[in-house]
Order: sequence, then C-alpha cells, then structure tokens
Amino acid sequence: MSDKVESYTGTLESNGGRRRHIAGLDALRALAITLITFFHVCPDVFVGGYIGVCLFLVLTGFLLAYGSVCDYMAESFSVRCYYFKRLKRLYPPLVFVVLLTVGVYHFMLPEVLEDSGKEIVSIFLGVNNWWQLAMNADYFARVINASPFTHMWFLGVELEYVVLWPLLLGLCVLLKRWKGGWILCWLGMLSAGLMTMGALYGADVSRLYYGTDTRIFACLFGSAMGMWFTKREVTGRCSRHLAVRGEIFVGVLLIPVLEATFLLNGQDMFLYVCGMQLLTVLFCLMLLAVIDLPQFGNRLEKPVFQWIGQHSYEIFLWQYPVLFLSQRTGWHELSYGPLGDIVMILLLAACTKAILELLGKPKSWFSRGGVKECVKRYTVAMTAVFSIVLIGFGTQDILASDFDPNHQPGYKLKQELEQKQTELKNAQAERAAREVEEAQKIKTEQERQAARLRGAGVTMIGDSVMVGASPAIAKLLPEAYIDALSCRDVCGGYETAQKLVREGKLGDVVVVALGTNGPLLKYEPYASGMQNLLKVLGTERQIFWITTYCSYSQWMTMNNKYLAELEQARPNFHRIDWYPLARSNPGWLYSDGTHPNIKGAEQYAKLIHDTLTQALSN
Repeated sequence: MSDKVESYTGTLESNGGRRRHIAGLDALRALAITLITFFHVCPDVFVGGYIGVCLFLVLTGFLLAYGSVCDYMAESFSVRCYYFKRLKRLYPPLVFVVLLTVGVYHFMLPEVLEDSGKEIVSIFLGVNNWWQLAMNADYFARVINASPFTHMWFLGVELEYVVLWPLLLGLCVLLKRWKGGWILCWLGMLSAGLMTMGALYGADVSRLYYGTDTRIFACLFGSAMGMWFTKREVTGRCSRHLAVRGEIFVGVLLIPVLEATFLLNGQDMFLYVCGMQLLTVLFCLMLLAVIDLPQFGNRLEKPVFQWIGQHSYEIFLWQYPVLFLSQRTGWHELSYGPLGDIVMILLLAACTKAILELLGKPKSWFSRGGVKECVKRYTVAMTAVFSIVLIGFGTQDILASDFDPNHQPGYKLKQELEQKQTELKNAQAERAAREVEEAQKIKTEQERQAARLRGAGVTMIGDSVMVGASPAIAKLLPEAYIDALSCRDVCGGYETAQKLVREGKLGDVVVVALGTNGPLLKYEPYASGMQNLLKVLGTERQIFWITTYCSYSQWMTMNNKYLAELEQARPNFHRIDWYPLARSNPGWLYSDGTHPNIKGAEQYAKLIHDTLTQALSN
C-alpha cells in the first residue's frame, strides 16, 4: 500500500481515493453526440460527423480508468461491482429502447421485423459490430439489412472494451509504480497501426471501421490519460489567464475537427491511414484542456451542455430508430423533416431517462409533492405504462422472429433475386438465338420503328434493382438486352459496357440503373468509373439513366442531383425518374425500402417503357 500512496498524490491522497467531479466533461459529451446526430440526420452536409464516435470512445476509456483507479485507491474496487455498475448504466436504456422500437414497428413497419431476432441478440450480447461485419460480407446483408439498429455497432465496441478493461487494469497493477499508462498508450498505438496497415494493404473499409481491434485505440488513449490524471499532483485552481488560454487552445483544435465534419467522407482512405488517428489525438488534447484547467472546465458547465451530455447515451440510442422510421414513411423529406427528427429524438431521450429513473425508485411513486410535481410524476407513469404495452408487442415479435442460423437477413429476397438472375441469363441466351431471325423479318422503316418500340437495339445495364424488375421489363420490351447483376456499382458498369462493346452487344440506346451501391462522383474509384463509363457510352448513343431510390444511403441525393446536372449538360443524356415514384409509393418496395416488389417492378418497367416510347417516337 505504501507504493500506492507514494505514486498517487494531490487530490486522490487528500480525498482517500474518492473521485471528484470533473467540470466540462458533459460539454465534451455534448460535442460528440451533436456531431453524430447531425451526421445521421443530414449526412450529405455533415459528411464527417461520425468522428464524434472517436470522442465518445476517448471519454469512455478515460472515465473507466479514472473511476477504477479511484476505487482501487480507496480499496473498494471489485470486479463484480465494476461489471454490475456498467451493466446497470448501459443495459436498462438499451433494452428499453430496443424493445420499444420493435413494439412501435410492430404497428408501423412490421415487414422490417422479419429478420430482426439475430440482430437484437447480437446487440444485447455486445457483439453487434462483429455481427454486422459478418453480414456485410454478403451484398444482400449490406443492402437489404438496413435496419433501425445499424448504429449499435458502436455499442458493441464500447461493451467489448468495458469487458476487457479489468484485465487491462490488472496488467497495470502488476507494473511497478503504476506505469500502466504507458502500456495502454503503446497498446493504443498498436491498434492505430493495425488500422493504418489495413488501409495501406487494401482491407475492406467496413472491417477497419467496425473492428474492435482497429477502433479500440481511442479507448486505450483515453484510459492512458485517466491513469496519468489520477497520479499527477493537482497544484490548485488555474489562473484566469490560463483558463482563457485553454479556451483559445480548444478553439484552435476545433478548426480541424469542423473541417473534417464537413469534408472527410467515411469512404476516404485518408481517414483510415492516419485521419482517424490524428482526430483522436485532437480529442485527447481537448480532454486534457478540460481536466487540466478547472476554471476552463467550469466555463463549460452550461445548462444546455449539461443536459445534452447527461442524456447523450439515450440520444444516441434513439437516433436510428427515429430516422429509419422517418425515412421509410417519407417524413424526413418534408421541409422541416430533419428538425422534426431531432426534436423527436430529444423528447424520446428525455422520456426514456425519466421513465427509467421512476421505475428505479418505486418509493417515489407515492411520495408527496406539489401539484406540478404530481402532474409530472403521473405523466411519466402513464407514458411508462403505454411504453410497457408496446414493449410487450416488441418482445412477442422478437421471439417470433427468424432465428434459423442458416438464414441471413434478407434471405427471402436474396433467393428471389437469385432466381430472377438465373432467369435473366436464360433469357439472354434465348434472345441471342432469335436475334438473327428477328432482324431478317424487318423489311421496312415502319417495321424497324415497331421493333425499336419492342426494345430492339436497346441495351440495359443495371444492378439488383433491375434484376428484380427484369421479368416485368422483358414483358414490355421483349427484344431489349438486359445485363443486370447484384452488387454492381458504377465501376462494374464500366467493365460491363467495355465487355458489351467487344461483343458487339451495346446498342444505340442504353438504359443504365446504377447508383444504389455507391456514389457516382467525388470519391474514388467511383468518380473515375463514372467518367470511364460515360466515355465508353460516347456522345452518339442515347443514354437513359434511372434515378436511385435507396433512402438509407448517404449518396442517393448526391447521385440524383448529379444525374440532373448531366441531363442539362449532355444532349444525349436523359433521366428516367424512378425516385419520386418510389418515394411516394413505399408499398411498391420490399421491406429493405430499395428493391421493387411485384407491383413496384411492374411500375418500374412501365416507367422505362413509357419514357423510351416517348423519346424514340419523336
């Protein structure tokens, strides 16, 4: 015990190892959740808001280390108590939000719940990041499994670090004079290096972004700061001049953070080579300014920052459930849709915290108080009762969900698309066999025009959306050549166009349906793929490009805007505007909100047919 007292002086010595309140941490939590919220609500504007996750992980590591070492100094640290405290803080809001979300979706979007069982189990087990990686290994899981719980990958990383922390703390305890802070720092550098090496050697971006081993460096750096903070001697409150310097210091750090928020897209490889690591260091420096300059931290103790910081966990949990529902119902597209989403998230976060606090203190249900207090208490109680009813429906749906380990999310749609892909290949072979015979029957210009309206000379290049609609397209345009393939992006479209040119199958009219699986501009290799595809198609052919509807993707709006610009700039470029029809008719789509069902496929094919007929008849 003598080594312990000798190593930890100042605040911890004088308080017997008890932790103190650190002013300003709520403001950092507020910054983190604000960045994440704006990214989720307006991803086209706040393209790099996801960096708030790095700050959250730094704060998680810092608070775990600071609290654990304080408890150890007070000789009150217990692994059992540690896990109980963490579970008590993390799981009640998590279980409440997940089950209530499923209960609401039971009535509003029941088709979304078909494959939710395994995903929810992975959330509760704290391995959702690895579950998503396993699902993302397949295209259909990545596209079809867009869900109201996609953001829970972060909670998986956090829960895994919470489980790992006592082992890391034990390692630090074994080191003489508590040099564990340096060990944690070196481990963090190793994790950061894994991300860099993975990016340099072409690892999948999802693996780098979701993997615990490549993201845990933020937690480790935060824990190293927590270890150092508990052992350094606190000399007293800083001067006013030093506090002002702290504000200037943090203000300077915010400049690159804001630049990244508006400019650094998650597909940019710079982010994984060194960008995320540098941003994490910046957040560590912000934390250092707050914990090392008490007066500066006190300046950040504003009521709005405190409220947001104290509700940050609940705000995070409610984001995707609200936004997913808003996008599927079309509310998000309204003028004030994004603002309404934010207000709804904040209200639900406040209600969740109030309900759980009420349920956690049964004695307060019958305590006396003024009229205002009674109204507040009974309002929360009635909201709790209504929520519990919805949770009952949610629990029922989860238990009735598909838990077959052989079935991945979206497997029914996947099977259907695979069947249609096979049918499309057979149709291509049959078309090639009768192509010469059909051409010999055309004798006059009138016959040639009639053949054109049946699709002769029309080549279609598309992705899984076109695969799903191919039978309906073939009915209306039986002589069109359709080359559609699941998981195809614009780069794959360029390769397909090159192949068709070599084989002499690229017609004078080309219909393209690409843009669901990636952007068409800005980011490589997509931007180059788009330009190369346009070069292959040339200026002599008539190009008809179908706009995209994939509401959960970050690039849908950007892609459709770019197609509108191309239509204005190129005389031979025309849009087939599927977006407004799909947006206003969600019943035409499967539960993934992207692929047309039987009714939608008919309307999709009709739109193509009518657009081509009008254009080719002129």
